[in-house]
Amino acid sequence: MTADTNNELVHHLGVAIGSIVVAVLLWIVGYGGQRVVAAVPFFILFVVMIIGPVVRIRPSVRRRVSGNFPVNWRSELGIWFAIWSVVHVLFVFAARDWDVVGYLVDMSPWAFGAMVALLIAVGLAFTSNNRAYDYLGPKAWKWHQSHGTYVVFWLVAVHGYDRAYLRPYEEVGALSDDPLHLLYLAMIVVVVLLHVVAFVAVVSEYRKTGEYPPGL
Repeated sequence: MTADTNNELVHHLGVAIGSIVVAVLLWIVGYGGQRVVAAVPFFILFVVMIIGPVVRIRPSVRRRVSGNFPVNWRSELGIWFAIWSVVHVLFVFAARDWDVVGYLVDMSPWAFGAMVALLIAVGLAFTSNNRAYDYLGPKAWKWHQSHGTYVVFWLVAVHGYDRAYLRPYEEVGALSDDPLHLLYLAMIVVVVLLHVVAFVAVVSEYRKTGEYPPGL
């Protein structure tokens, strides 16, 4: 599994159109604008997080489709995650009459974590290109991108869990039964399970052959 930082226009259009379609569908079923622009980046991040373990668990996925699929979509997905995340934060500020300082001062620890995740995501987006890859070198670039992505995921996951479950429980004394909230929780569990299975697969191959899978 190799890195791919070419940022193909077709891929960007695909992610942009796909994410807009998801946003429209969420709007049609009744979710408000702020909920929509919070959900779309989470869906994109979910796809980013499962690509790696899926390729480890089922290497045949890459052999069935040419062009380093699906790894060659991660760069574009990450960039659009950052774009939608910025839009989400702008919606949050707008809902508070653009009292940005007041929001930042009064934010919860989970919201603060999400803000840190946004800054990291923007940094990853700006370095998700061939120029940054060539400057940093393959190993440093991969370390920077992979570690940053994991940090972003867990900060966003905790923030999402707070908004979907902890806060509603504090306010009404009951867990949320919103289908979107249940989907968030399911996606977090799926990501964790896939990464555990992929880790076991890597260790199993090492124990059998004495070598790690290529591209690790």
